Amino acid sequence: MKIIKSVLCLSLLTTIIANAQHKVSKTTGIKNNKSKKVTETNFNLSKRINSYPFNKASQIKIISYNLNSDGMTRVSAETYDKETGRTVTTLDYNIGIELPRKNLDSLSLENVTQIKTLNLSQVEKLSDILYNTCSRLNTNCSEIIRGCYLPRNAILFFDENGKVFDYLELCFECKTKESFGKIENLDLSDYMYNDLEKYFNNLGIKTKYETLASPSK
Repeated sequence: MKIIKSVLCLSLLTTIIANAQHKVSKTTGIKNNKSKKVTETNFNLSKRINSYPFNKASQIKIISYNLNSDGMTRVSAETYDKETGRTVTTLDYNIGIELPRKNLDSLSLENVTQIKTLNLSQVEKLSDILYNTCSRLNTNCSEIIRGCYLPRNAILFFDENGKVFDYLELCFECKTKESFGKIENLDLSDYMYNDLEKYFNNLGIKTKYETLASPSK
């Protein structure tokens, strides 16, 4: 719970500064209706870290996997059927791995390509992207469901015993997510996914399909 306690202290400082700025604006008579509208829908730092799963997290990590899985169908075998006189083709669909949906005890980081533990400022930035992207842009954001879903990244939430109790699994290609529990109030729009992918990349976590290098002859 060290992360949460530290964030609470930072939240208190942020609140004090915000209140001071509000008093200055009130004194000078400066008004900004657009900023006020955005602020009313914002999740401030205190509200974000007191929302599930941040309120239960002792540690947060981001990961990459499936970087060499393109999700394309491939011919695995062709057999000739004497009765029909036709060639039967068997296709394999390379879907890679997905995180477990029913039992987190089966979650393994064995096939994870990259993993990064977030520090305090990185957790704060992550929560701001997840909750406040649309309100910051002052736009109406709605989730668009697409069909491909080949996740290559996830956000893992660990409890104080070092066990993953929830995750946010992400497919940046189709802009879709899955979670183990019920994570609510997220800005699940194209804008959020775009900012979140940049966030992953800036921390050195890859999000794109990588072709395997051809073996040297």
